[in-house]
Amino acid sequence: MYTEKSNGWFCSQAHRKISGVCAGFAEYYQQPRWLVRIVAVVLLISAPLLTLSAYFIAALLLPNR
Repeated sequence: MYTEKSNGWFCSQAHRKISGVCAGFAEYYQQPRWLVRIVAVVLLISAPLLTLSAYFIAALLLPNR
């Protein structure tokens, strides 16, 4: 598991389901991937347009690791 914080947010290529945004956030904040993905789904249900926009913008702008 990734133990050292990196310089910033990133998309995780090793543990990705769609583009690696949730997995990258989970590694950066040292949280379980399933927890971050559940939070993303809850946000998707409560604010779908905002969540989808933020997710795809993050997928385009964040570096891959």
